[in-house]
Parts: sequence; C-alpha cells; structure tokens
Amino acid sequence: MSSSPIQIAYCSWSNYKKEEWALAKDAIELDATGKKLGELFDIRFRKVATTEPLLCDLEAMVKFKVESAYRQIQVPCIVEHAGLILEGFADKSFPGGLTQPMWDSLAPEQFLAACSTLTSRAVARAVVGYCDGLNVHTFLGETRGTLSNSPRGTREFYWDTIFCPDGFDGRTYAEIVKDDRSGLGEKLAVSQSIKALKAFMLHRLAAEPSLFPAL
Repeated sequence: MSSSPIQIAYCSWSNYKKEEWALAKDAIELDATGKKLGELFDIRFRKVATTEPLLCDLEAMVKFKVESAYRQIQVPCIVEHAGLILEGFADKSFPGGLTQPMWDSLAPEQFLAACSTLTSRAVARAVVGYCDGLNVHTFLGETRGTLSNSPRGTREFYWDTIFCPDGFDGRTYAEIVKDDRSGLGEKLAVSQSIKALKAFMLHRLAAEPSLFPAL
C-alpha cells in the first residue's frame, strides 16, 4: 500500500463539511490503523451540482447522488446525505431523506411539533456513497439521541439545533459547537457523518485497486 494519502474527491458545497474535515483529519484516528484520517486520505472538495430523488431511503438517494457526481467529474468520488430517523419508524426510514426538505419547508418549531407527536427519540443517520466508475458502495453511520423541546444553539446547520446526541446532558449539536468552533471535536467524536466516512475509509484501504484515474 502506498505511503502517500489516497486522494478522493468529496462532492459537496458545504463549508461546514470542509471545516469538519480540517479538524478531523488531524484529530481523529481510523480504527485499527493507528493513523490519523489525514495521514491516510487526502480529501479534495469539489463543488458539483448533483441530483437525487426525494426519498425516505437515504441509501437509495445516495446511490443516485454519487452516480450523478461521478458522471460529471469522472474520478473516484464520495458524497454524503444525512437525516433523522424517528424511533418507531426505522422500517420506513422516516423522515430520512425527507428531513431536509421538511426542515426547509417548515420553521424549526413546526418541524419539532410535527415530530413530537410521534416520538422524542431519533437516530441521526448519515450515508456516504462511493463510486469508482465501476461500482457503487454505501456506508452507514448512526448516532442515537433525542429531539429537543425547542431549537437551541447558534450553529444553525439544519437540524443541529434540535438533535441531542446521547451522553451530552441534553445539549444539541449546535450547543456543543460554540461560535468560536470550540466543541467541534466533541461533536465529531460521535458524529454520524464521521462514522460513515470512517466506514468508507476502511473499505477503501482493504479494497485498494491497482489502477485508478488521477484526480
């Protein structure tokens, strides 16, 4: 295996994702390797306008999304999509991929009101999709928690203001990460997105192909 970090295109428009990777690459180790994420992977963010159907099923959405990304850039790439899965609705993956459009259409308070009639417990689920031009693989990351009674915190990254991961005394993701970005490391330690990303990385290291197009 090459000692140089593996280059992977990450198709995302999110500055938050860039911010999280800037910290995670030097702070988080990949399980069983003893190496930091940035020692193993050189992630290059690409602004690519992807398309995907609106579905509850995050995995199905991500498969479509990463194929869309690969068709445009023609290099091995990853994408991510995340959403909330309400307790009792895991079999339907609800709202799942519909979390973001529901959030965009409703005020945060209305989103909470709609969900609270069903349950206060939820799973934050992220799915990373990877396409090498021949195959598509998906990788799951999940973090269990509760929905807050009201939006809290100033880091308004979608539902970060209402999701309280277990083990943080009822604080939302947005409360864990302060305005000065302190606390971001705490969030990343339990982040569903980092869990999914690490699952992809372990797969990529184990399935290292001999030939890949250069970025």
